[in-house]
Amino acid sequence: MIPVRFFVPEMSDKTPNELATLDEIPDPCPTPLAWQEVVQSFQEQIRQGPLDFQFGTVTATQFGEGPPLVFLPGSLGSPRLYALLAWLLKENRQCWLLDHPVFESRPNPKELISATATAYVDVLGELFDGPVEVYASNFGVPVCLEMMRSTPTLVQKAALQSGWATRKLTFFEKSLLQIGRFVPFTIRSVPLWLSTQIQNHRAWFPPFDETRFGFLLNETYQTSVRDVSRRLLAASQTDLSSQLAKIRTEVLLVRCEGDGQLISQQQDLLEKSLPKHESVSLHTTGHYPFLTHPHRLVKVLREFFNIPKPVV
Repeated sequence: MIPVRFFVPEMSDKTPNELATLDEIPDPCPTPLAWQEVVQSFQEQIRQGPLDFQFGTVTATQFGEGPPLVFLPGSLGSPRLYALLAWLLKENRQCWLLDHPVFESRPNPKELISATATAYVDVLGELFDGPVEVYASNFGVPVCLEMMRSTPTLVQKAALQSGWATRKLTFFEKSLLQIGRFVPFTIRSVPLWLSTQIQNHRAWFPPFDETRFGFLLNETYQTSVRDVSRRLLAASQTDLSSQLAKIRTEVLLVRCEGDGQLISQQQDLLEKSLPKHESVSLHTTGHYPFLTHPHRLVKVLREFFNIPKPVV
């Protein structure tokens, strides 16, 4: 495989609306990001392209300067969901936002997580000469766990947010997801989807910025029902619990208020089983801290990954 090399053009020293740095932000009430301008600037300055692996391609989005920090996607949405986080890290980390692999032949749900991990291992091994730091959320967490299990030298440190080693589903949920594997629509067409998102996630977003929650909806709406169903079924058919004790990578478990009971129980299992871990709890952030409170999440990541604070 011939790896694609990306180069980011020089960026202005001024950020949209002169965004505040972490040095200027008291926790827990940071100055809000002007997210529309940040996302627009992010979109204008990224370098993006496909990377080949043995059985398909992975689209990679590159942004920022410095040592690499790899972001693995969750169950829903596009890499743009990490735009605010990448923006705050752009001076000290070259952020690589990976999308879900596109396979020449789709693996069945039972093999999806291991196949996805293998795809990322192949791509990152071609791109970088040494180990990399990784941030993973939701569905990306079991994928990262499998990467660390199968290729111990690849991931230097990993921050795992709101994830699991396996995900239990009821018989009814499994039945719906099996049907969903063959539905040719986006998640927007699912009945009660919007009301469920409002109930579960809207309250955690800043009350002074009604549009940021709309950004989440617009990004996640575009995900196909077929893809979401396959990922959730894969999570329920993959159990990495017995492998956790073998993982020797330094791990930061990011627990978020609003994750729900099932994810919290899985976080307890990760805390109990991973040999080299530390944990942090983020209050009032909900399931998407990289959108609701990116400054607070960045502060945690700077400490764990030893990322310098930006020069004021």
